[in-house]
Amino acid sequence: MEYTPGGYQQPPENNYSDKNRETSRNTYQNGSDGGYNNSGYGNNGCNNNPQYNNSGYSYNGYPYNHQNDSPNGEYRRFFGKRVPPFIPQEVWLRERRNIRKLSMIAGLGIILYIVLSSAVVGIFQGISVTLKMFFEDSYAKFSAAVSSTEFSYLFQTLYSIFLVGGPFFLLGLIANKKGHGIVGSMPMGKPRYAKYLPVIIIGAFGICLLGNIITSYIDFIIEKIIGMELVMPEMPPTPKTPMGIFLNILSTAAVPALIEEMALRGIVMQPLRRYGDWYAIICSSLIFGLMHCNLVQIPFAFIAGIAIGYAVIVTESLWTGVIIHFCNNAFSVVVSMIYEFYGENSPQYMLCNSIFYIIIVLGVLCAFIYLKKLNHVKMHTSPLINSGKNFIYQPDPFSVKISNKTLFKTYIVTVPMIIAFIAVTYETVVALFLTA
Repeated sequence: MEYTPGGYQQPPENNYSDKNRETSRNTYQNGSDGGYNNSGYGNNGCNNNPQYNNSGYSYNGYPYNHQNDSPNGEYRRFFGKRVPPFIPQEVWLRERRNIRKLSMIAGLGIILYIVLSSAVVGIFQGISVTLKMFFEDSYAKFSAAVSSTEFSYLFQTLYSIFLVGGPFFLLGLIANKKGHGIVGSMPMGKPRYAKYLPVIIIGAFGICLLGNIITSYIDFIIEKIIGMELVMPEMPPTPKTPMGIFLNILSTAAVPALIEEMALRGIVMQPLRRYGDWYAIICSSLIFGLMHCNLVQIPFAFIAGIAIGYAVIVTESLWTGVIIHFCNNAFSVVVSMIYEFYGENSPQYMLCNSIFYIIIVLGVLCAFIYLKKLNHVKMHTSPLINSGKNFIYQPDPFSVKISNKTLFKTYIVTVPMIIAFIAVTYETVVALFLTA
């Protein structure tokens, strides 16, 4: 009796004798000889292998069925794509439905954020108008309290927690109850590869600052096309007291870094890694940009989201993203305070500009060193279906191969996402004409 390297049992003389055909059949059914039992394909397919039972087939209700195979092992077509014969059509449908659910969470998060923000602004305006019409003394006190620096930054802190993070956390918890495990999938542990962490953080921080320069050129081109000057949203006045400075750093750097990273790089990005890490990074960066609702910040947020998302995936920890996000926002706070206190032509402000470009150069250098010399983390580019409640990122031989075009189209073309795009466009246009 001879065995080929692949483990197939070859009859000595007659390939199709009754005895040898029975032996060949038993090879597939019982895993005897032939190498199939040891290779994980015993008992007709994947029934006894825990890895494949939990990889999205028997676990998710889609057991492998060889009757779905095309004749002679040929590929069949599904959604216009060539599909390997061992992948059931139900798996494709399930994955597309899952992508749409994740898209709905992100789209609804943006919609709720815009609606709640508009509602809060309307409430404050209504209170102000009512007090001004009927209670002039109370209106004066109310206006003084609302316009104070401390109140502005305290309100901005609560704004980030409840209006930015609140909708995404609420939708994530609802999805959790339905078995999607979105909140539970957030990597909140200690960052891995600690010896490379400074290189990763400096590299991503430098790319974020480089995004400011790229965005300035984009804004310049847009201004030349539409003939309007793009400006940043109105910010609270620069504080001059220790308490005001503390609240400024808290509301502008610390709280947004934590809340936005958990919402965007956690709830939005982590479940999308099932379909490829770069796919998850790009989609979450797009949502991150849309959340800013103005042409000045959208391009920068998209670029920064790519850098931060990559760092989070490489280190498998949201805390890496929080650190980078905090450094970027804190640097902006320091520069704005120095500009306010000392002026644009002061040595202090010139020093900040020098540090700005030094960080960019160091960041690009660190990013190059990591990507070319130290990068030993392989980014997954193909969809994975063996990611139960706690996502396991390892290749699956039965993974569904979906094209990037189909993935992005499926994620973007949903009703909540289209409404979110329209709402962001409306907010952007309104802000543009109000500041013109």
